[in-house]
Amino acid sequence: MRQSGVVRITFFTAGSQGAGHVVRACALQRALVRQGCDHVTLTVVAPPSPFLRLVGDSARPVSIDVNALRDPVRAATSDLARAIADSAPDVVVIDVFWVPLVFVPLPCPAWLLLRSVPPAWLVGPKEARFDEARYQRVLAIEPAPLLQRFEQLDPIVVVDRGDRGSRADLARACGRADGADPLRVIVRGGLATDVDVLTLAAAGVHPGPWHHLDLHQPHAPFPAAPLLTAADAVLAAPGYNTFWEARTLGFAERTTWVPIRRAVDDASWRAGLSGAVVPRANGADTLITLLTRG
Repeated sequence: MRQSGVVRITFFTAGSQGAGHVVRACALQRALVRQGCDHVTLTVVAPPSPFLRLVGDSARPVSIDVNALRDPVRAATSDLARAIADSAPDVVVIDVFWVPLVFVPLPCPAWLLLRSVPPAWLVGPKEARFDEARYQRVLAIEPAPLLQRFEQLDPIVVVDRGDRGSRADLARACGRADGADPLRVIVRGGLATDVDVLTLAAAGVHPGPWHHLDLHQPHAPFPAAPLLTAADAVLAAPGYNTFWEARTLGFAERTTWVPIRRAVDDASWRAGLSGAVVPRANGADTLITLLTRG
């Protein structure tokens, strides 16, 4: 880190399907505001996605050319390499997807964030094996299997522990005139195909009515988690963000988790965690402190 002046952080993710990876960047943005870090800039380099709206002008959409990134020569002049270089970072924070940057020359140290990943993630393809020594720090952002050997960090969430929404606001977000009747909410920020799975599961839990809060809709409330503190029942896939938001804000006990199979995330493991596993702090605040002061 620079000892004085502006500190430039570049957050990179190759995740492009659900909202989760971009929401993690938004969590860091909010932590910067909470800590009054006016001397810190955050640039979010990620594939084009409608969810980049969540980070506003910090977004730098970039194409991920897999074939180019597998070639050390082409990777050095790829769109991704140029986007990172143009952001002039003091540190690059890599969100889970480390392989695209293996052959991209970085002008500064890199920190790697890992949430639940399959075993192959810590092996890598034959031409680019996982090498912990490439990173100044590797941080496990949840207590997932395989990650015990890395530095542990509380989950990074976009909400603060005291965030609460009113029942009236939740009712309006659900298209209800008031909140007098039970408010049962299906919340979704993952894949478009999840909606059918979640709707079917909700019908098995209670005949309803159920209301949808869907981050895929441009005018959906964000973050939705504070509103969910006023819900009578919540049903959701146990994706990283929703799960740890529920544990942070205390609505997990009213939530039915519906694990949906993912190639690079073990949702069933997360849903089965003991209720005693609750974040002690917001990892976003801790990470910003580490990035800017240590």
